[in-house]
Amino acid sequence: MAKKPASASFIKDPLWYKDAVIYQVHIKSFFDANNDGIGDFPGLISKLDYIAELGVNTLWLLPFYPSPRRDDGYDIADYRGVHPDYGTLADVKHFIKEAHARGLRVITELVINHTSDQHPWFQKARRAKPGSKARDYYVWSDTDEKYDGTRIIFLDTETSNWTWDPVAGQYFWHRFYSHQPDLNFDNPQVMKEVLAVMRYWLDMGIDGLRLDAIPYLIERDGTNNENLPETHQILKQIRAEIDAHYPDRMLLAEANQWPEDTQQYFGDSDGINGDECHMAFHFPLMPRMYMALAQEDRFPITDILRQTPEIPANCQWAIFLRNHDELTLEMVTDQERDYLWNYYAADRRARINLGIRRRLAPLMERDRRRIELLNSLLLSMPGTPTLYYGDEIGMGDNIYLGDRDGVRTPMQWSIDRNGGFSRANPASLVLPPIMDPLYGYQSVNVEAQSGDPHSLLNWTRRLLAVRKQQKAFGRGTLKMLSPSNRRILAYTRAFTDSDGKTETILCVANVSRSAQGVELDLSEFAGQVPVEMIGGNAFAPIGQTPFMLTLAPYGFFWFLLASENQMPGWHTAPSQSVPELVTLVLKEGLEDVLKPPVRTVLEQTVLPGWLPNRRWFGHKEAPIEQVNIIDGAAFGAAESPVLLTELEVTCAGQPHRYQVPLGTLGEEQASTAVAQQVVSRLRRGRHVGFLTDAFTQEAFVRAVLSGLTNSQTISSSAGDIHFSATQQLATLGLDEHSEVRYLTGEQSNSSVVVGGVLVLKLLRQLHSGQHPELEMGDFLTRAGYPNISPLLGSVLRRDAQGEDTLLMIAQGYLSNQGDAWSWTHNTLERAIRDELADAQSENEQHYNALAELAEFARVLGQRLGEMHSVLAQAHDNPDFAPHFSTLKDTQRLATHITAQVKQALQQLKAHLSDLPAADQQRVKHLIDQQGAINAYIQQLAADTQGGLNIRVHGDLHLGQVLVVQGDAFFIDFEGEPSRSLAERRAKHSPYKDVSGLLRSFDYAGAMAISNVQQADHSPEADEARQRVVQRYLNDARHALIDAYRLATASLNFQMKSPRGQESALALMSLEKAAYEVIYEAANRPAWLRVPLQGLSELLAHLPSRAKPLPDGEK
Repeated sequence: MAKKPASASFIKDPLWYKDAVIYQVHIKSFFDANNDGIGDFPGLISKLDYIAELGVNTLWLLPFYPSPRRDDGYDIADYRGVHPDYGTLADVKHFIKEAHARGLRVITELVINHTSDQHPWFQKARRAKPGSKARDYYVWSDTDEKYDGTRIIFLDTETSNWTWDPVAGQYFWHRFYSHQPDLNFDNPQVMKEVLAVMRYWLDMGIDGLRLDAIPYLIERDGTNNENLPETHQILKQIRAEIDAHYPDRMLLAEANQWPEDTQQYFGDSDGINGDECHMAFHFPLMPRMYMALAQEDRFPITDILRQTPEIPANCQWAIFLRNHDELTLEMVTDQERDYLWNYYAADRRARINLGIRRRLAPLMERDRRRIELLNSLLLSMPGTPTLYYGDEIGMGDNIYLGDRDGVRTPMQWSIDRNGGFSRANPASLVLPPIMDPLYGYQSVNVEAQSGDPHSLLNWTRRLLAVRKQQKAFGRGTLKMLSPSNRRILAYTRAFTDSDGKTETILCVANVSRSAQGVELDLSEFAGQVPVEMIGGNAFAPIGQTPFMLTLAPYGFFWFLLASENQMPGWHTAPSQSVPELVTLVLKEGLEDVLKPPVRTVLEQTVLPGWLPNRRWFGHKEAPIEQVNIIDGAAFGAAESPVLLTELEVTCAGQPHRYQVPLGTLGEEQASTAVAQQVVSRLRRGRHVGFLTDAFTQEAFVRAVLSGLTNSQTISSSAGDIHFSATQQLATLGLDEHSEVRYLTGEQSNSSVVVGGVLVLKLLRQLHSGQHPELEMGDFLTRAGYPNISPLLGSVLRRDAQGEDTLLMIAQGYLSNQGDAWSWTHNTLERAIRDELADAQSENEQHYNALAELAEFARVLGQRLGEMHSVLAQAHDNPDFAPHFSTLKDTQRLATHITAQVKQALQQLKAHLSDLPAADQQRVKHLIDQQGAINAYIQQLAADTQGGLNIRVHGDLHLGQVLVVQGDAFFIDFEGEPSRSLAERRAKHSPYKDVSGLLRSFDYAGAMAISNVQQADHSPEADEARQRVVQRYLNDARHALIDAYRLATASLNFQMKSPRGQESALALMSLEKAAYEVIYEAANRPAWLRVPLQGLSELLAHLPSRAKPLPDGEK
């Protein structure tokens, strides 16, 4: 029968570990009470008040058992003893009692995967007969070739998982060091021993056990010997013993695995209660917090959290920033590992195995802002946070010490001898204390920081005290927000207690080194007041419009969303300027809007005023002359009816067709709708409501998904509306509970993400005919091309003549780092800031942001080449079959580009006075060379004769590429909206897409140079910006073109001229630059210099003096 220690009476909640804050201590390095140079239990007892005052409530002790200490105690020689350097069993019992008296729970190690080779079990086993019970305590083999599919964990020191034992005359198995033989859990006697050891320590009062290295307990041929089903059976036996006799104790799994594999270590007996470990470390999250700061992008964090599966309700993740081991990089991709190594461990002495042996403060280069930011993330993210001793004062490390000892140096208590850790002779200390001028105990110690109200130690105490007040941090749900500023990480934590009281916390963090503004969609919390939790100050209440915040570099906020009665005294409610809406009177139902007189009011009064305020309305430059409702098909459930409405809008004498699905909103629902979504008021008898854009209603989105799933068909006066889906849609598991999240950044269409796996795009401006977005998506999805958003379904209207009009399209959602334009801009800005940095980084070789840009350009070129190779193989599809240009084709192309260049030069001449002097000279030079330019275009076109023409993206630039885990995915195949569908579906030289990306590079460079956010505009700073951008353009161009040509090496371009490919690229680039000049002249004259420079560079090699054309031809 298990003993119930009286000192543990404060443990009343079996889920106490959810509210825990763990403090990890290495006894040998914490405090030495007997002055022999080694920390001990009496020393730890004397410092329990310090630990309790810090604000933590759980202590995690590293192994203190008898051990040769070749692996710092994880090589155990006796499970039931105490290493004499650390004290006695009586000291341990006294420690547990004193810890419990202060409300501190105690976790220690249960290292059951292996023992020391000095353990009596191994000494007996090596001498026992093969096959005997004693021998089978460990795993033996006559050969070292068994289990050859198993990885070696410690690559720095081990060459095999087998080691020859001359005494036994066999090899023994070890997943770690060769002096740590693995126990054989296929022997039932081993399991009995483990349970007996566990009971021994739990009876003594230990509150939790960390199970070290548990994925490796079982070995089976033909597997990688990790996460095997038999391993989980062992854990279920251990858990059953805990549940039966120690219901208030906890098992913590150390499983350095991907989230979906670690999830298995919680077990799941009934869908609610796990039946293996209560907790498990979330190893993949930790390195990605560091990566987010290095890249100044929230994506690494949000991406791994999206990949993290649900766990049983009685289980909990454990999270950490640093611990006694290296900052492990096992659970990252090879590319991510190289990035983190280069950024945080440029000095190779800081690297060990697959990780970095550095403490938190040196990793952050003593930047207090970054240290505080990471701690705020640690303490607010889902899971139980673990703090490593010394990190609360910003202790340093010593990478010159062996193994991981550099992060296990003595705690720095004061400026006294040995940092107050021990009075022993410094030469006799277990490890030398840190003594360098930045991190040495003279500069960094508890005594000094305790007396400084602004120290890191006192800041940590305050933050822990704030966290302790809210259950939501430990037990609440997580909901990620998606602000358009990717440097901002924002999420809410919410918890509802047994009384039904809900507390919601909003966490916002700036992962960038520069101040950032952000707009957050918090309309679901409208009326609540954000109270900043550290200072206790109330901010302005949340409304329906985006909530605006400004964050300092690496700044963060924790807001408790409080009721309206906590409104700040300085807040003045804004005057409500509710738009004066026209009230439409309905007699029968929503269909009345299709009949006079309601229809007449809509067409003549309401819609002409409503449409120009829509972001997606593409004809704002001319006044609306007329609006006609062409069709309205009834759709949706009876309780939320919708009309799939199409409008004909006439502007400047030209008709344009738009789609506006119309729905209704009850008067009581008005607070949930943004005012501009409402079209008009409605009244039917005594009931009042609103007519609104139905796309903004979740019920409409779910009805569309239902229509796709059921292949629904709706009849309308304009034709039948067909809902169709691919087979892949059914595999996504979407249902009525799937989350609906609207995207806000689009200009011409409206999109919504469903369940994090599907994007539904509603086309606003409609065009009859085969739509390239649907056509290209269908072709590439069927061809298996992976780097697009795959087609999942479509909604088409087919008229009486059989012509289709695309209304909506469903595609796979790509969890991304934003589009390549924003990513390039942010990364280029980071490269410029690195160049302008006043002080040298402590890490001498910071990972080069320019290298990231060049690598992405290489990937972009490779993926584009792969896509073009797929498109060039479509011989059996006439719409996609390759075409080889004829003489007439090249002549037609030359005529078109000549005319476009001529128009561009005319626009430049018209804006000549608005340009700087240097640009004016460029323009005059180009005008003087028109004859040579025309001849050059003719020559380029002739060189491309016989060349390959295929379907291409057609409007490719960085904004049409998503960055996904460093890879490039192409989106938006609808082509240039200003062109007809026939023009968008035409076949072109593949270099049309290449030129679009190259020109986009130029725009990114120009944006970086002209960025008004740069504070330093000195000549030196301007020169540095120019230098960085020029390097970027040079490296990115070469990387893209080289990778593209490598990926398309097998394509037969068939050009007659050996210069054909270079000529095609030059020709397409000229066309694009000329188009940009025309576009900028009409829309953004201030940006004319960018395409002008591109045009000038493309023509720079022409003779400086050429016969000008007569004035009439200019």
